[in-house]
Amino acid sequence: METVFALDIGTRVVIGLVVQKSVSGYEVVASARTEHTQRAMYDGQVHDVNEVAKAVSFVKHELEHKLNCKLTKVAVAAAGRALCTETATVTREEVLPTHWEQEEVLAMEMEAVQKAMKKISAEETDNILFYCVGYSTVKQLLEDQQITTLVGQRGKKAEITVISSFLPRTVVDGLIAVLARAGLEMASLTLEPIAAGLAAIPGDMRRLNLALVDIGAGTADIAFTKEGTFFAYGMVPMAGDEVTEAICSNYLVDFQEGERIKKQLNGNDPNPNSLIDIVNFFGARSSVTRQEILDVIKPTVQVIAERIGGEILLLNNSCSPQAVIMVGGGSLTPLMGDILSKVINLSRGRIGIQVRERLSAVSGQEEDLFGSDVITPIGIAISALDNKGLHYYAVNVNNTNIPLFELQLATVAEGLLAAGIQPKTFFGRPGSALIYKLNGEIQVIKGELGSPAVITVNGQSAKLDQRLSQGDMVTFRPGHSGEDAKAQVKDVISRPTAKKIIWDGKEEEFNPFIYLNNKPANEEDWLEDGCSLLVKMNETLYDLLAMKGININKINKKKIKVNNQPRELVSDLEIIVNGHAVTIDCVINNNDRIDILEKKILIRDLALEAEPMIFTVNGEAFSLPPFEAKIYCKGRVIQEDEPIEDGMEIRVEGFSRKPILSELFPYINLAENSISGGKLEMQVNGSEAHFTTELNQGDRIIVNWINKFALAK
Repeated sequence: METVFALDIGTRVVIGLVVQKSVSGYEVVASARTEHTQRAMYDGQVHDVNEVAKAVSFVKHELEHKLNCKLTKVAVAAAGRALCTETATVTREEVLPTHWEQEEVLAMEMEAVQKAMKKISAEETDNILFYCVGYSTVKQLLEDQQITTLVGQRGKKAEITVISSFLPRTVVDGLIAVLARAGLEMASLTLEPIAAGLAAIPGDMRRLNLALVDIGAGTADIAFTKEGTFFAYGMVPMAGDEVTEAICSNYLVDFQEGERIKKQLNGNDPNPNSLIDIVNFFGARSSVTRQEILDVIKPTVQVIAERIGGEILLLNNSCSPQAVIMVGGGSLTPLMGDILSKVINLSRGRIGIQVRERLSAVSGQEEDLFGSDVITPIGIAISALDNKGLHYYAVNVNNTNIPLFELQLATVAEGLLAAGIQPKTFFGRPGSALIYKLNGEIQVIKGELGSPAVITVNGQSAKLDQRLSQGDMVTFRPGHSGEDAKAQVKDVISRPTAKKIIWDGKEEEFNPFIYLNNKPANEEDWLEDGCSLLVKMNETLYDLLAMKGININKINKKKIKVNNQPRELVSDLEIIVNGHAVTIDCVINNNDRIDILEKKILIRDLALEAEPMIFTVNGEAFSLPPFEAKIYCKGRVIQEDEPIEDGMEIRVEGFSRKPILSELFPYINLAENSISGGKLEMQVNGSEAHFTTELNQGDRIIVNWINKFALAK
């Protein structure tokens, strides 16, 4: 018949049971318990391995003596506060479509688990390390579309999301160290609230929304049931020790005496006036009433109950559960149930304490196996017998022993992850591709393929998804990543031979030209990822002109100034190849003669005209036509048949001398307005003028006939 050794290592008490399955449920074959001789554990965490190991060894030897057999393996529990869950997503995107195989998908899952572990570790202020105790893949995407499995699919982009569960290594390693000192090996691990719930709440009751509160000495672990399962866990880092410390502080007693006083409060005498004897640190004896001590501990119990009630409401979506079931030694604390019912607004009749005596499925006539503090060790045994715990075993990875916990059968990949080996080393990644543009078109050069890791289990070649067993020897040699793609200019273009040509009477070579990122390059230059390569071949006249940087529409452009106004002139060109006029798509061959002929622009082609001189005559604008048109450049008169040169500054003048007033008369029709016997009145800029008065641009002129007889009167 299957038998299990279950051990509840509490903050104050260590309880061991040997339990086996029976026809009616479970039978306790033997039990033993002891208290720590000093405070070796705080809040459910091992602080003094040797002291805790002494208590465990005592319990183990007691059971071995009762059963007359050797105990080597044990089922234990970790505090409920220890379990952490986290989700993480990993995305991989390749340059080209690839087939996603089983091992690549598994490597992505391991990378996601590691990412989740880092997220949890980052949230911990003490940089706590964790053991992964299981994970599940919750989503897989290919090209951003959700699919059932990536295995066998083909695409460039893949994404995996996992949810992982972790236990802090300090918690687990502390338990393992204690057991090792006591000559025991961990066979199964569960969470304390789960264990307590398995024993305290029958399976058919788990359909209700119940809160299980396991109040120990250092912590109060909380678990919730609904729809047939446990769905949430919580923890309050306060419990029975805080009550004891309140007694110690008030009455100046040591911790052991405080524990004794607290236990008497939990006795069968409910009379508030009953006396309890106290011996303080100095040996002074006194007797105080039970009510007085209750008044001392009430503020502490109030705080603990409020913390527990707050956690219950937080985890249960701000709703009171249908009932609260308390277990553990701290559940016997006076006033706890009364205060808790007010905190969570739940009837006092729906808050109760579960004790071993009411567990109908658990038999066994051990004399000291009663009360609420044995519920958790019984639950640990039930968890192990029903195979609901986390199985523990060790494997060897590269000569290092690695503990494994499995919610599912552990694989090589999980073993490597537990050993701290990076998932990215499982496979040699292909070298990065080199992507560049050649004359505006995207080109890709693939990187070298990587080599996978070399893995053996017990000397035999193994794969990442191979299952591991106790004591397996795993060796791992990381995969080798491929070399990144690299290339020189000469590797990606086929350069033709140079052509000899005669350009404007001079012999020269006509080569293709190469620009890398808009800078001249040669065949030995290396390409960079994302670079742009521009290659112009030595084929046509267009290529030749482009090589020389000649724009046919801008060749021999001349910039001049005419009367200080800038002008641009473009010459008409004619391209001659071997004596014949050609177009720019003409193919250039070896020894071709190329000449560019330009039709010169002459001064007359500018059609220059002199500007008139402007005056105001009798209040109206008047333009005096130029006498002549002379063209000057650098003080020299130039002729119309002279060619235009770049940079010329040309001045056109229509007056070689200043005009005189009488030269305006032919244009202003003085005869039509003449007065018989009249006199011609002439003014320039308000002053009297004469026929020979010289004029300047913009002068104001008045010329009127007046009657000289009228003037005489």
